[in-house]
Amino acid sequence: MDCVDRIELKNYLRGNCPPERMLAIDQHLSECEECRRLVEHAPVVAGFASVITGAEDCPEYEELSAYVEGALDSAKTKTIRTHANLCELCARDVERIRELRSHAALRGKVIVKPAMSRRPRSGVFVYWRQALAAASLGGLVAAVLFFGNLTGKTGLQNPQVAHNPPIIAESPQFPAVDNTKPEQPSTVAAEPSPVSAPVKAAAAPVKPAQTPKTVLRDGRYAVVRSDGKLRLAKKDGSALSVGSQMAAIIDKKLRTGKIENKPVQMAMATIHLRSGEGYVAPPSAPKAIAPVDKLMLTQKPTFNWSEVELAEQYRIRIFDRAGNLVVEQVVNDNVFSPSNALQRGKAYSWRVGVRFSETDSWTESAASGFAIVSTEDYSTISRARRDFPGSHIVLGAVYESAGLFEEAAAEYKALLRANPGSELADKLLKGVAGR
Repeated sequence: MDCVDRIELKNYLRGNCPPERMLAIDQHLSECEECRRLVEHAPVVAGFASVITGAEDCPEYEELSAYVEGALDSAKTKTIRTHANLCELCARDVERIRELRSHAALRGKVIVKPAMSRRPRSGVFVYWRQALAAASLGGLVAAVLFFGNLTGKTGLQNPQVAHNPPIIAESPQFPAVDNTKPEQPSTVAAEPSPVSAPVKAAAAPVKPAQTPKTVLRDGRYAVVRSDGKLRLAKKDGSALSVGSQMAAIIDKKLRTGKIENKPVQMAMATIHLRSGEGYVAPPSAPKAIAPVDKLMLTQKPTFNWSEVELAEQYRIRIFDRAGNLVVEQVVNDNVFSPSNALQRGKAYSWRVGVRFSETDSWTESAASGFAIVSTEDYSTISRARRDFPGSHIVLGAVYESAGLFEEAAAEYKALLRANPGSELADKLLKGVAGR
């Protein structure tokens, strides 16, 4: 990790960096002595600056508030500004005061009217209290009248006359007042009226699922057309599980009929042009037969070239893309296989020379290019062979995707023989590069 600049060190000391960056800077400080010295020196510098400017003591809140309002003189304002630049706590207080002042300015003037916050009370509890008060008052009046009548009855009793029934003055009867707490009127929720079920419109008739139509037979597999699309399936048309990478390759081949070349083919073409530029092989030089501008699956390809009459020895040399010599071997025959494996995903060029005696110089052939299949493509091809045995479409598609055009064409030819007259099989074969 590179050294941390001073601004980021200040943010680190203040705790303003993201958590991941805080951990990274902390790890760097444990390893870098120079950055650690800067961190230890920072508080000392800040303290010294505050002493020089006379702003070492934190001002009171009233002074900070007056500073924000601009009510201080120029000298005091300058002192507090300098202190706020050096003191993180006071700087935060100033920002907080400004924030509160800005919020208060946005709120505007608040007008309060009498009884503005009083809410009108409503509900069964209000009427219950009024009924209770009326009942209590009525009970008090009835009690006063009742006891008054009892007192008057003893002094004003009427005399009894013979043979006449006694006349008794009846006191007025008042209805009995029930002083018990009246029951709260129960609120009975109105029963919801039955909601009629919505009338459902007649559903559109469901179209029956289309039966996949077989287009190509491919051993235990088949290419079927379903919903206007071609896909690889099992022989009976049921779905087939294929990896995402391999499925994308097969889908593109079925849709377009071709697969673009990979960069390794363009690298071989570059080597072929660069190696052959400006050199014309003499008639006595051998001619390369294989591999010539070809991608090889094996890491130990077999090289062969034309025989030359009266040749005593041949010398084969293999170069990498940068022109470095990788293999050099003198042989007596016109066939050679390297003992050491070449690297996968690399492009090479090769030449073969001939001499007619040990004292003769080597007569070189023209350069020929080739490349080795990458590790990723080799794994895909191996998986296709293992998981989809006998499928010409799967193997042909992965061959073509890797750049093995001859091998891919051979698979598509076998597919065309199994489906004579098929336009799709013919399209797959003609889409191979170089045909």
